[in-house]
This record gives sequence, C-alpha cells and structure tokens, in this order.
Amino acid sequence: MIFRRSTTPHQSRQPQEAPRAFALPVVLMVSLALATLITVLLDRFGSQTRSVSGIVRSYESYHAGRGLHQLFEAWLRTSTSSKLGGKLGENGLALTAQLSEGLTPNANSAETVKLYLADGQGSILAEPGALPAEDVALAQAIINAARDLDAASGNTQSSGGGDAAEGAIARRQFGPIAVSLKSASPKTLRAAVSGATAGDKVEEIVAELLKAREDLNVATTAVSEIANKAGLAGDARANLLKVITVEPTMWNITAEVLADRLIGGGLLMRYKGTALIGASNANATTARSVIRQWTREDVR
Repeated sequence: MIFRRSTTPHQSRQPQEAPRAFALPVVLMVSLALATLITVLLDRFGSQTRSVSGIVRSYESYHAGRGLHQLFEAWLRTSTSSKLGGKLGENGLALTAQLSEGLTPNANSAETVKLYLADGQGSILAEPGALPAEDVALAQAIINAARDLDAASGNTQSSGGGDAAEGAIARRQFGPIAVSLKSASPKTLRAAVSGATAGDKVEEIVAELLKAREDLNVATTAVSEIANKAGLAGDARANLLKVITVEPTMWNITAEVLADRLIGGGLLMRYKGTALIGASNANATTARSVIRQWTREDVR
C-alpha cells in the first residue's frame, strides 16, 4: 500500500511564487537607479555641450571682432579724419570688402564685410570727470544749461505747449566736449550754446547754426563766422568754437558680415561700436583711433 501526502492548492503554489514576489521590487529599484543615472549623465553632457559651445562662440566672436577692427583701421589709414564724412556712401557705407576665406574658423565660403559709419557726436557729455581740467567747468555749464532746458520744457509741455521739432537733449558717457553741428538736435545745440556763452545770444546763434547746417557741405569755418556775426568775443567766442564742431571725431560703427550669394547670402553676424577718430582730448589716445563698446549682436 502506498501512502501519498496530500497538499492543499495553496501549499503547492507557495514555493513557486515567493521568488517572483522578491524579484519584482529589485527590478523596479534597478530600473529607477539606471533611469536616474542616465538622466544625470545626459544633463551633465548637455551642460558640457553648452559650455563648449559658449567657449567656441566666444573664441569666434573675439577673433571675428578683431578682424573687423583691423579691417576698419586699414580703411582708416587711407582716409583723413577731417573729411571722413565726405567719404561715406549711401546710409553711411564706408567700406565693402570681399573675404575669400571668411572671418570665422567655421567659414567654408567667401564672405562680404560692410562697414557703416554714422556721426556719433550729436550729444553732450553727461559726466565731465574724464575731460582735461580746463574743460571741466565748461562741460558742467553745459550740463546745467541742459538741466534748466529740460525743466522749462517739462513745465511748458504740461501746460499744453512745447515744440516737438526741438527734439530731446542727447547725452553720452564719453568722448570729446564738442557737439556735432550736423547731428545734434536743436535742443542739444541750445544747451551747448547756452553753456558756452553763459546764456548770451543763444537764440540768435542757434538759429544761425541750424541755417548753416542746411548746407550738406557746410564749411569748417562756419562756427567762427557765426560767432563773429553775433559779436562774441573773449571766453564766450572761444568756448563756442570749442563746444560746436562741424567735423566730428566720434563715430558709431556698424560692421556686417554676409554669406556668399552663391549659398543663399544672408546676414551672418553684426558688430556695433563707437570710435574716437583723430581726437586729441583726454578720452582718446595717441593712436589714430580707439574703438569703444565693441559688441556683437545676435542675428541668428
């Protein structure tokens, strides 16, 4: 006789299910750990990629900017600062250059560089501290006159008056004390003249200056002739000749790099800056020019 041990269905399945119930949490934990590790690695890789891209872009921007700077200097050596405005084409175009190998390490075709200049001296200095000592008081007088004009203009406009044609008084942080006759607003000229003459004959002189600049080829002696006509003498005359100039030495530069037309053309990069050209005040150097605020604009 053979005796067999009877088992219940629950007892027969228990040895088989126990390993499965233990393995499932382990698999989940390992999967979670792997997912976390992959996420960290991808994030680190992305950060490194962005860092490398930033370094490459900085390198490219620096060398492209230096190349454009040198190109501008080379063009400038063939020009005379006193007649710079007369050498500009449409929209202030100063130079067009074809570069067969491009400016950047990634360039694989010819590129075209265009340099534009615009009068950047149609404003008064906001801070005279960097000027020679003998010009500080004069610059401060102009600043005070501008403040008074702004205050008077505010009162007039609040009562419904004012003249939009006068424009605003433009201010800058560096450069020579002189204001450009050609690009300054009437109100900016009024502030400069008022500071130079201590408020004497301001309206008469400003009217003559505005009339003189209607001639695109206004003579460099125009300011002197206007001072003589107004009967200015002594310090007032000397100050006027110092603060109003027909030939600016401060220019805004725009440099554009364009792709070859054979591959579709288009703007690749743009740099903007300000150059002091042939200036002799303390804000300039003994070099032919010095470029300030040279920055690249994102055009992509």
